[in-house]
Amino acid sequence: MNIVLASVDCLRHDTFDHRFYERLKSSGSYYDTCITQAAFTSPSHTSMLSGLNPFNHGVRWLIDYETDATLLPEILSEEGFNTVGFTGGYPLPTGNIPDTFDEFHHITPMEDRMEGRGNEFGPANLLVNRAVNWLDDHEGEDNFVFIHSFDLHLTLRSEFGKRDEPEFDENNVYENVEQYIGRYQRRYREEAEFVARQLENLHQLIDIDISVVTGDHGSKMPGEHGYPWVYDSEGNRVGSQVRGVELYENIIRVPLIFNGDHFPDETVHEQVRSIDIVPTLLDALDIDAPETDGKTLLSGDHPEFAYSETYHGQLTKENKLTHKMNEQYDFGWNDLDSLVCLRSNEWKLICTANGKLEPVELYHIAQDPGEGRNLLKDEPEIAKEFFDDLQSMLGDDEQMYVTADQVTQATKDRLEDLGYL
Repeated sequence: MNIVLASVDCLRHDTFDHRFYERLKSSGSYYDTCITQAAFTSPSHTSMLSGLNPFNHGVRWLIDYETDATLLPEILSEEGFNTVGFTGGYPLPTGNIPDTFDEFHHITPMEDRMEGRGNEFGPANLLVNRAVNWLDDHEGEDNFVFIHSFDLHLTLRSEFGKRDEPEFDENNVYENVEQYIGRYQRRYREEAEFVARQLENLHQLIDIDISVVTGDHGSKMPGEHGYPWVYDSEGNRVGSQVRGVELYENIIRVPLIFNGDHFPDETVHEQVRSIDIVPTLLDALDIDAPETDGKTLLSGDHPEFAYSETYHGQLTKENKLTHKMNEQYDFGWNDLDSLVCLRSNEWKLICTANGKLEPVELYHIAQDPGEGRNLLKDEPEIAKEFFDDLQSMLGDDEQMYVTADQVTQATKDRLEDLGYL
């Protein structure tokens, strides 16, 4: 048996329309509203592979992370599966997710800094090529293959092209960045098409019994929430970023497909979560699952609430020594909020988490999917209900007060190449 879990970094739900995806949708279980539990790579993938929310698996930061949670490849290995991971991106290899696989390969053959591809980037065609060769070598065995493509994770650098990047102003925010941007949406579509073609090739070359395709988070596009600017809870412009520092639908909503004989042919519009992947897959395989925060979707009983967070390096003084990082690196995001949110199929409450929870935005996403009208003051009872649930869920979570270690210059350079700083 061959099982493939493909995670397409930055995959938005509204660009999941390649012919390959359409075929998977028509013959499997397609969920168009899968909510990720974190807005950036490492904590989101840890939730995806563990079935746990970040406050239970412990991964809240992008790099040099560690979790004690039992992950999917470990469970499948105990059941006799060979397990292998292939990634084209930088963050996952810096933590201990790779240690849970029999083999884990970080493909890094290219450097094209002017197109946003630093030497930490491996394109999807090489990942698929490695996966095909590995599966050929293990033909007739039980195999689990994890593929993490990084092709859509383009940065502002890709938009600047061969031009010089804009200067920082006195607040360390890009100055007149609007005149430099404009390629992102086109490049994103091109890369999305490219990744889909590679996954299509994989499925044409290999007999795959179960396919799971999803994303770890989305990405912001022109016309959405002040793109590319980021605003703090007081409405001040504090940076420019296309991913990872907000909890709007374009960031935390991704598609999810389960394809194979074990899954019914259906399209589901109710929300599900990344943490539901592990219990659903294990249920289909009739394997006892460890206790998780997720639930199997094969029962047809979908979760009422979904939790997401973004502690983007704890870029607030209460959560990280970013004032020291700012003095050293001059990137100027001291006042960027850490955020948590709770979402139902109807409502979403977003809170700042800068040492304590503070409600800041409430959206009726069923009627206002673009999240254009903040109803926090208009619907105090709903806001209080969601806020109380969030407080109960987080309990004594100390992440809001954590001071993380200072990163090295080499790490900063890598993060800049990937668009995190």
